[in-house]
Amino acid sequence: KSALFNWVYFIFQFGKQHIENLFSDLQDGRRLLDLLEGLTGQKLPKEKGSTRVHALNNVNKALRVLQKNNVDLVNIGSTDIVDGNHKLTLGLIWNIILHWQVRILM
Repeated sequence: KSALFNWVYFIFQFGKQHIENLFSDLQDGRRLLDLLEGLTGQKLPKEKGSTRVHALNNVNKALRVLQKNNVDLVNIGSTDIVDGNHKLTLGLIWNIILHWQVRILM
């Protein structure tokens, strides 16, 4: 648990906002896109609105970026993240960690 927390804390330093609650803070997709900007070096525009549609669009964009980078997203969809599904949000973060950690080590 400690190693996971440290990695998540480290990777979210790329973001522009502090993470208080991993599940609720990722729901609108903006911080997830901030994270992916830091990991990929790409500029990823975010929808600024506060509706569910904006959140789904942001998370969908993040998931497309992850798919293009060959990150395994089996059974993880945008509604899972927007709805704050703990198991699948942790699965998403874990897959991001595995992908970029292995990439760093190689």
